[in-house]
Parts: sequence; C-alpha cells; structure tokens
Amino acid sequence: MNRKQERNKKLARILAIVVVISMLMMTGFTLLAAFSGETGTLYVYAAESQETIDKNLSKLDQLRDVVQYIDENYADDVNVEDLTDAAYNGVFDALDQWSVFYKTKEEKDAFISQVTGNYAGIGVTMTLDGSGNCVITQVNTLGPAYEAGVTAGMIIRSVDGKSIAGMTLDQISSLVRGEPGTKAVLQLESNGALQTMEIERKNIKAQTVTYQMLDNKIGYIAISQFSGETWLEFRTAKLNLIADGMEKLIVDVRDNGGGVMGDALNIAGMLIPQGKPLVFYEQQGEIIDEEYSAGGTYKDVPLVVLINDHTASASECLAAAVKDNGAGTLVGVTTYGKGVAQELVTMDNGDSFKLTFCHFLTPNKQRIDKVGIAPDIAISNGSALTQEQIAKYLESVLPMDEGKKYFKGQRGLNVLAAQQRLNILGYKVPQNAVMEAATMDALKRIQALYGASPYGGLDFCTIELVDRAFYEFLYGDGTDKQLQKAIEVLQ
Repeated sequence: MNRKQERNKKLARILAIVVVISMLMMTGFTLLAAFSGETGTLYVYAAESQETIDKNLSKLDQLRDVVQYIDENYADDVNVEDLTDAAYNGVFDALDQWSVFYKTKEEKDAFISQVTGNYAGIGVTMTLDGSGNCVITQVNTLGPAYEAGVTAGMIIRSVDGKSIAGMTLDQISSLVRGEPGTKAVLQLESNGALQTMEIERKNIKAQTVTYQMLDNKIGYIAISQFSGETWLEFRTAKLNLIADGMEKLIVDVRDNGGGVMGDALNIAGMLIPQGKPLVFYEQQGEIIDEEYSAGGTYKDVPLVVLINDHTASASECLAAAVKDNGAGTLVGVTTYGKGVAQELVTMDNGDSFKLTFCHFLTPNKQRIDKVGIAPDIAISNGSALTQEQIAKYLESVLPMDEGKKYFKGQRGLNVLAAQQRLNILGYKVPQNAVMEAATMDALKRIQALYGASPYGGLDFCTIELVDRAFYEFLYGDGTDKQLQKAIEVLQ
C-alpha cells in the first residue's frame, strides 16, 4: 500500500466519525446522553423526512470529498486529524457556548471533576461574567488558593503565562487544574491591580454545604455547588437545624454555578410540598419531561432563598421552583440566566462531547436561559464589581437631573434614567421613559426598601433613593445587605 493509499484509508476512518456526528446534528435527530460516570448512552429518535436526510447526507459527502481533495492536492503536507478536529469544532461552534467537543481525555475528565467536585487543583470556583472575564466567585478554605491569599472577586488574566482571553470556562478549568504537586502560575487582577501567584495543586474535595443557627432560631444553609452528594449534606444540615429548634430558614445559593441537576431537585423537594412541579424540560419546542417534589424531610417553615448574578443553571431551577410554588421569598439580584442542560456523550472510539439537549422551564413554564430569575426583593451587596465594570455601568445610564417629578402615565428623561438603573438593579421594567405599571411597582419596592411611603411616584426623594440603591449596587459598604434583608424578612 503506497503513502497516498494509507493516507486515504486513515482519512476515511477519521471522517466516518465526523459524518456520524454531523449526520445526527444536521438531520433533526436528537442526542440524549444518560450521564453515568464517564460515559453516555446515545439515543436517536424523531427523524426528519427522507428528502431532508438525503440532502444533508449529500452535503456530508461533499465535506468528505473536500477534505480528501485538500489532503491530496494542498501545496504543503496536511495533518488530516487537524482538519477533522476543525470540522468537529465547526459543528459545535454553530451551537451554544455550553456545547463542547473534547479533543482529549484530560479535557473530558476536567469537566467531570468540575461537576462531581473531586479534582486536583487550587480550590477555586470560577464563572465568566458578562464581559467575558473569568471571575473567582468562591475560594475553598481547605484548598491551596486560600492559603496563598486568593479571594473571591479576583479576575484571572492568565494561567502559566497563557492568556485566557476568549477561552471557555471548561478550557480555563483545564489549565488551572493538573497533577497534584505541580504548580499553577496565575496572573490575577484585583481592583485594577495585577499580581502573580504561584500555587501548588492538591487533591481537593469541594465543600458544598455549610450551615449554622442564627439568632431568633433562623437556620442558615449555604450551597456552593451541586456535586452529586450535596443533597445528602443538605439533608444532614437541615435535620440538625430542625433538631436544634429551627423555626425559619435561609438557603444561600449565591455564586452557585450549578452542577448535578438531581442534587438541586432533591433539595427542592425538601423545601417544597410533595407533588408540586419543580422543573420542565423543553426540547425543540416540546415538553419532554418534568420533575415533581417528593417532599423529602419537608418542614413548613418561613423560607428565604438568597440569589445573585452568579447563581446559575441548577441553582436557578431551585430558586425558580421555590418562587413559582410560593414556598419562599427570593432576595438578591436577578440570576445569571443559564437555563439549559448539558449531558456528556462518549463515543466508541473514546472521543467525547458535551451537548446542550434541552431548556429548563420554571414550574410556570417560563424559560430561564438568557433571562434569569428575578428576586422578589431586589437588593445588591455591590462588593464584587471591578473598576472597569463600575465604569461601564456609570457610562450606561443617563443623569437624573431634570429637576422634575413624574407620576402615573407621564413621560420624561428622569423616568428613563430611573428605568435604566432599575434594570441594572434586577427589576425587569421597560426602558420607554413612561411611568407605567411595572416601573411604578419597582419604585414602590425601592421606596419600601428604604422605609419611604411605597406609592410608586418618582418624586425628588425617590430619585435620591433610586440613585442610592444604584450606587450601593456599584460600591457596596462591606456589609452583607442581602443576608440582612433575608433576616429582616423572616423576623
């Protein structure tokens, strides 16, 4: 067999994998991976018409012919695996940011470690903010990053000298994690200043649940992520608090980026009466499944759930289930808005990909993705913003200096300026410069928040209160106002 024959045989073998995946993606078939450990089971159903299938198969044949032609005729030597990797990436680039093809087993294992909470790394939880910055949201007190002085709110700019700009969260996690005993060199930004830290990686088990009894028999349980065993930790915490006489409960899912959905639903079942809807799954416009509360260890006590703009995915489903079922009050700011589910698929040849296969819908059948869950009481701590973010917020709003008051049905620049601030604070109001119902309702909440008469007008006092809330969102005052408000609600 000559060199070209060997190359063509290799090409056909590699392209066979690309064709199978592309065919499933492009002909209306749906992939569902039943995630269990490291492998997924592939299920295929709901085919399009034969005409559509034939048309797409023809396109895939053309793709194979193009790659083969390039391999045989390009001016320089071509690495066929690079071409097929590019084809894989092209397929997933056409989907959402959460669907990813893993080129290596290490990338896949990093994702599994991130979900299950067992990994070798430095002990931080990260998220991408609206500007694409990789923000550290939590630092494990048992991990080496904590010992090195890393704090929540720091932004990662590079890892081991490599800029992480434009990378996905999975790619950044893969860089930060590594073999125990090796060192990660991180360039971190804090309040506009850069510093470099060298941190030794260690084996880490994520801390997912902490709890304590506050004054007035208020139980407090914080959940950092859902790792597969978190619901067991939560149940233990809740039962211990009940045994200690808990009469009210605060559940804190701020900075919780999600994780294993089953964990979140099991915990929701401990907060919501049996039989109530928790979540619906939507795929291609149809409800394909739903989950209901099993009522495990349910105790009817006043409940507040703390949320913020880093509350994402499964934790958003938990918050939505509490809100829509009237089981408690949400306090904080609007959540991140990642309302889609991914599952891991491992193919026969060992290659893997993570695919978004459905949308989460709230019990009221509203989409979460790119919308988030709005709080019942909006209040911000304002302590996690960088100077760059603060500057962008300040540039995005009009001044409220018209010297005019506005009431129901009236229109003006002060109204628009107030609406801009209200949206940043998490109140979903139209930005139309009109004093309509949603705007007046949000103003009532601001007025009540600061002890003013909640009548919904935009008088000079209310203008000052809106600006006060806006600046506290930007700068904060070092206190946990969200927790304070939760305690106030329960008292």
